[in-house]
Amino acid sequence: MIRLEAVTKRYGEQVALHAIDLEVHRGEWLGLFGHNGSGKSTLLRLLLGLTRPTTGSLLIDGEVGSAAGWRRLRAHVGFMPERIDFYDHLTGREILAYFGRLRGVGAERVAEVLGQVGLAAAADRRLAGYSKGMRQRLNLGQALLGDPEIVIADEPVEGLDPQGVHAFFDLLHAGRVETVVMSSHRLAECCHRVDRICVLNEGEVRALGSAEELSRDLRPPVHVHVYPTAAANGSLQIALTELGASAVVRHQGAWVAEVAQAQKLAFLAGLSRCEAQIRQLHVEEPNLEELYFEHE
Repeated sequence: MIRLEAVTKRYGEQVALHAIDLEVHRGEWLGLFGHNGSGKSTLLRLLLGLTRPTTGSLLIDGEVGSAAGWRRLRAHVGFMPERIDFYDHLTGREILAYFGRLRGVGAERVAEVLGQVGLAAAADRRLAGYSKGMRQRLNLGQALLGDPEIVIADEPVEGLDPQGVHAFFDLLHAGRVETVVMSSHRLAECCHRVDRICVLNEGEVRALGSAEELSRDLRPPVHVHVYPTAAANGSLQIALTELGASAVVRHQGAWVAEVAQAQKLAFLAGLSRCEAQIRQLHVEEPNLEELYFEHE
């Protein structure tokens, strides 16, 4: 659909993106993750055709992006910016009606979208009375008005609580969007809601793949929390090291053993020899948030 080949983007002396190779496949949900300044917003601007690469190529359906190609693509794109300032004295319906006129759609489509994003009951309420979550729904609504094939969303879950994040993705699915590209720094909450993850740091792609692929390829260690009985002595710490733990530290009443993924099952089986000294056991699997910061 859209492919970047060795794309570099500079603003003066500052390199915002360096030698990016990335393809957005039709029908996939792609998540761009990274801290502020990692290059996420610049990459989204490139995908929207709002800026051009300094070097490298950007292809649309296999062809170098031309003015006509970008016009055709934008006709099928809905954009959800991170910040959008709606007029508080207007109602939700009036806001979408305005964006609808820009998109060439009428009142019937506006009403349909208000229902899709869960704002039908509040459609005629002024925005001054809208919550953060309701404004975010309205932002999504304006992106869905043209019934787009692809939605590009910049930090769409910023400021939402976990329930709001869940509701946002439910609404996005309800909008029947085929292809989604979204940016966020909330990897743990979003990684399993997208097909592929692209981790950016200092303008470079540091990791690319599904959540399962990143976890498998990086193979981070697990942390086994071993809570000793009152009768346990110092030999438990020694036993954990002998069983293969690369590190053992004391934390909040437990011995925490760091164990390689490949040794996890053997380590847990070996703990049966220490059963009399163990009151409780908890295995903490790594999450992708940890992998993300490891790349940062």
